[in-house]
Amino acid sequence: MLHLRDNKRALKANEMKTRGFENGSLEKAKEVGGAGFRRLAVATTGKALRNAPTQCATPARRAPRRSKTAAEKPVTTIKAKFDVGLGNTLTIRGEGQGLNWDQGQPMVCADGSTWVWSGHAGSEPVKFKVLINDQLWCRGEDFEAAPGGEIEIVPAF
Repeated sequence: MLHLRDNKRALKANEMKTRGFENGSLEKAKEVGGAGFRRLAVATTGKALRNAPTQCATPARRAPRRSKTAAEKPVTTIKAKFDVGLGNTLTIRGEGQGLNWDQGQPMVCADGSTWVWSGHAGSEPVKFKVLINDQLWCRGEDFEAAPGGEIEIVPAF
């Protein structure tokens, strides 16, 4: 008999706990729960957070079309195949695309024997020579690269 009474108490306590949710209203449950009610924490995905009303207060605007800039113009690339030795560099001098004959621009070492220089293509070809450490000129005639083209040379010193 004692066992049956404990079951009835448990059922009654359970009924009191769930009574606020019988009609499916969370607001009613808050009223029944009183001061001891705690908010429910709900995990949301990243997509739900991005679509939250506070983040979407202003409509997304389409990105404006970009006009062609200097970075999008064709690039003239010059590759020089020559092993200058440890501690030495190659530079380039010439005319066109920012080059001049008085001061060399450094070339970038791509691997042990390949040096690269790139410039934004102009409308005229680039005439140039390469130098070791901006002091020792390569022998022969000036090299020429078409605007927006790529050329590979093997200079002789």
